[in-house]
Amino acid sequence: MAIDYVALGDSYAAGAGAGDPGPDNPCLRSRGAYPVQVAAALGVDLAMQACQGATVADVVAGQLGPLAPGVTLVTVTAGGNDLGFAHVLTECAKPAWMGDSDPVIDAALTVLREDVPRRLADLYDRVRRAAPDARLVVAGYPRLFAGEDCNLLTFFSDHEMTRLNDAADELAGVIGAAAEQAGAEFVDVRTVFEGHAVCQTPEWIRGVSHPIEVSFHPTTAGHDAYARLVLERLGRPEVPEPAREPRVVQGAPTGARTRFELPDLLGEESLHGARRSGLDPDEVAALARAAPDDDAARQRLADLDAHVRSRGTPPGLTRPVHP
Repeated sequence: MAIDYVALGDSYAAGAGAGDPGPDNPCLRSRGAYPVQVAAALGVDLAMQACQGATVADVVAGQLGPLAPGVTLVTVTAGGNDLGFAHVLTECAKPAWMGDSDPVIDAALTVLREDVPRRLADLYDRVRRAAPDARLVVAGYPRLFAGEDCNLLTFFSDHEMTRLNDAADELAGVIGAAAEQAGAEFVDVRTVFEGHAVCQTPEWIRGVSHPIEVSFHPTTAGHDAYARLVLERLGRPEVPEPAREPRVVQGAPTGARTRFELPDLLGEESLHGARRSGLDPDEVAALARAAPDDDAARQRLADLDAHVRSRGTPPGLTRPVHP
């Protein structure tokens, strides 16, 4: 049976966060993913190639196999992992005594400005050549934050949340421009996600979650929103009842197994940083042990973080930038 629709990209296309990924699912693909919903609404078969951790280069190297002249629809959500999505969030979630996240964000923005436009242009060109009859729909990413961090043992500051949202806006601009240049159709999801960011009600972007890999990914409701927007772009303003259960052909895993990590407040980076920042590392360790079950301990850690931020990061605590 011929494949009508090919879904390319990273965890935002694979469906991480849209339901329990289950065991033996390194790509974190979900039946709630927006491509599966789109395929069901259109009554077409789907090659699900999108995979957690995939960069644009991973999509090019490992996801384009099902593309062919008979394919009628291709969707793509890719580019976030080129900026080190999980690594940047991990660094920003750390308290101020563990260092300064600005260099990490700056490095991600350098990649965005200097490398991502060329990488996306190459990807879209390859898709066009391999599936010349397909509609190419490129879906972007939402802003994650609305000025509040309500998660247990994360320390996103107002400054960091603002910078991350600004980066999401800049990424949307880059993806949209590359899509337009390629003659693709860009679906900008930022507006529809307003009011549904991390810690808002209803929340369409998960905060810290279990399993940890799905943290900061769209919920099932978020993928519903993605699917509605893609279908609207395809001329289906009313989402129909599924025409039939789509046949979903799973592609091979592509990309690195990257994931967000909670700050290790008992690790050497934290305790050394606390000492350098003028804090008592023994107190920090005791608070870290108590915090999961103690509101007062969590508040004390938040107060220490705010105290260090108000004084600035001590010399020598700039966080290393990983490639």
